[in-house]
Amino acid sequence: MSSNENRLMTFELLDRMNMMLADAKTIPLYNRIMLKKEDFSELMRRLEESIPSDLQKARMIIDEEETIIAESNRQAAETTQSANQEAQATLDNARSQAQTMISDAQAQAQETVRTASEQASGMVAQAQAQANALVADAQAQAQQMVADSEIIARAQAEAQEMLGAAHRDCEEFTARAHAAVNQLLEQADVSMTQQLDALRAARNQFANAQ
Repeated sequence: MSSNENRLMTFELLDRMNMMLADAKTIPLYNRIMLKKEDFSELMRRLEESIPSDLQKARMIIDEEETIIAESNRQAAETTQSANQEAQATLDNARSQAQTMISDAQAQAQETVRTASEQASGMVAQAQAQANALVADAQAQAQQMVADSEIIARAQAEAQEMLGAAHRDCEEFTARAHAAVNQLLEQADVSMTQQLDALRAARNQFANAQ
């Protein structure tokens, strides 16, 4: 049967089905109609047979296309989920490494400050000991002088001068110790700042990489 004959047959069957629906009896109160199942099924079978092969092939292609699209969507969803899981794992690992680097930097900074404080305390104690030794030596020399008034006066003047020199030496030494402590603390602060800057740069680089 040619394609034109198939089309005519299709239209004829559709007309017969419409006539059957129009002539069917209506069931009151139910908004339904009564049809002979065998007759209507026969028309449906013949209608399916009269459909041109091109349309049937097109329907098969559409069905295959829908299957391919569904499979593609499924694979895309699986790929997206896998990518999200991998990205989350990478992010968690980066956060863990950053936290470890921050903890190490804080520990190193605390150790640097502690060392600087210990060194400063030692320098101050040494300066105080030297000052005490100078004062004791001046007092001992003053006590050994003769009780003569002139000698005593001279001895007292020398003792005062020695005491003044000892105090000045003590103050100078203490100032140097404080300066050294400040320098150590500044070095510790610079080291901590550089480490924190490096951490921020690493975090920004990771964020830009995403």
